[in-house]
Amino acid sequence: MKKRTLVWDLPTRLFHWLFAAGFLGALGIAASVGHRDPTFLIHKLLGAVVGFMVLLRLVWGLVGSRWSRFRDFTLRPKLLLEYLRGVFGGSERRYSGHNPATSFAAVGIFGLVLATVATALLAPTYRFLGEVHGVLAWTTLAVVVLHVAGVVLHSYRRRENITMSMVDGRKDAPAAAAIPSTRRFAAVAFVALTALFTAGLVHNYDPTAGTVTVPLVGTVRVARPAGNPGDPVPELPGGHGQGPLTAASTLRASTDRR
Repeated sequence: MKKRTLVWDLPTRLFHWLFAAGFLGALGIAASVGHRDPTFLIHKLLGAVVGFMVLLRLVWGLVGSRWSRFRDFTLRPKLLLEYLRGVFGGSERRYSGHNPATSFAAVGIFGLVLATVATALLAPTYRFLGEVHGVLAWTTLAVVVLHVAGVVLHSYRRRENITMSMVDGRKDAPAAAAIPSTRRFAAVAFVALTALFTAGLVHNYDPTAGTVTVPLVGTVRVARPAGNPGDPVPELPGGHGQGPLTAASTLRASTDRR
């Protein structure tokens, strides 16, 4: 007999929602403002953080709880086709963890996001990658939309709130499928590492040069540099060069002079 069983650990759930917020935030900014707009720096910040979270998720796919590991993913095309036929025929197989559709969607999204971030980092050197970057971002959104549509269809057909399972971690599954722990300490580590990475980007932003130092990557150009020391620096929301990144760099420079 199936009941509401704990299958998703806390790190997986936190990644799911933080990734969604970061990706949609970055895409929304890119779609609504030009690349010379001060707010566009927030797009780049969010993109870098989302890419970092995907890297953490890849690690968790190797060492995480049972249903969060990649070995649970069903990545056989034959099973995907059988599952999709079952979906439209009303007889799809039930999976305690990732079904074939979500397995392929997750892997596709992870790969697309990493490629999107990579093209953003390389675009200043290889201009043509700027166009590739945009295509990859919109392709990622298309996969996300298909994933959400599948969740809605499954929830409607099975009368099961799949979205809630990514909130409380529980699904309609056999008791034998339950994971023993929510892995709270790992969740704290995930949030802490993401926060430290974000803070590091803000701290390492140089508004005069228009660059930021990214751990394991190096110095990356993210804005137009000021031509002379007295020239206005690239601004971020808040005006007068005192957005979150610029303000942090200005404070750091003032402290260094002391």
